[in-house]
Order: sequence, then structure tokens, then C-alpha cells
Amino acid sequence: MTQDLEEECSALLAIKILGRKWIPWILCELLSHRESYFSDLLKRIEGNYGEKISARVLSESLSMLEENNLLERNVVSETMPIRVKYSLTEKGADLEVIFGILKGWGIKWGTIKQKKCKSFSCIHNCVPMININKAKELLEMGEPLPVEEMEDTA
Repeated sequence: MTQDLEEECSALLAIKILGRKWIPWILCELLSHRESYFSDLLKRIEGNYGEKISARVLSESLSMLEENNLLERNVVSETMPIRVKYSLTEKGADLEVIFGILKGWGIKWGTIKQKKCKSFSCIHNCVPMININKAKELLEMGEPLPVEEMEDTA
């Protein structure tokens, strides 16, 4: 794939960012908590998803998200030691819709185990589901997708 195609294709840009390991978990935590200190993110990712992320990898992932304007990094100098707090930008918060569509697709096509996830901390539970069948109907009609009408009410 050429560099030009990656730079020009909006879908490939989204896949490239979201496809990196740890990014969905980091974004889910920030979608759930709106803002988070670095150390809290580190603890919650390990505690909620059962995998250990190193401080270096978390730092690199957060830097990549910041470079792509998906999150803001705020240094809190009033505390000792100085702490860093992260929050999603408007661009980053818009990914809630993407996760909702992915959740709707996973519920439609996943196994029963995936449809009835019991963990309150998994990605499945950080966003409301967007009904993929309703979204497809609107796309076929050429209509814009009003998210509030596509959330699962059951």
C-alpha cells in the first residue's frame, strides 16, 4: 500500500489508529471516565482487561493519540509529584460512535458468549450499541445516521 493511499483514505486512517494494540482499551477507559491520570490508566487497563501494559507502551500509545489530536495531555503542576491527566478531544470522543457501530456488528455476528458479555469493564460495555440493521437501512436510503434512533432499546 502506498503512503499516498494511507494519507488520502479516511477509513484507512481510522483503521490504522484503532488497530494498534492497546488503543481500544485506552480509548474505552477515556470514554468511560472522560479524564484520567496516567497512573490510573495503567492500573485500570491491567485490572479491567487482565493484561499488563508497560508504562513505556502506554506512554507511546498516549503520545500517538495526542499527535493525532484524539486526546489532550494536561500537566497538573499543583500536585507533588507533578501528574499528567488525559482527556479526549472532540475528535476522540467521536470514536464512541465507531465503537457503537462495532459493538452492533459484533452483537449481530458474534457468538452467544460475545453477545452476553458479563464484564462491566470490557470494551463491549463502554458504549451504547448502535443497531447495525437500522444503520444499514438508513445508508441504503441515503439518509444521515441519527445515532439516538439507532441505539438498542432492548
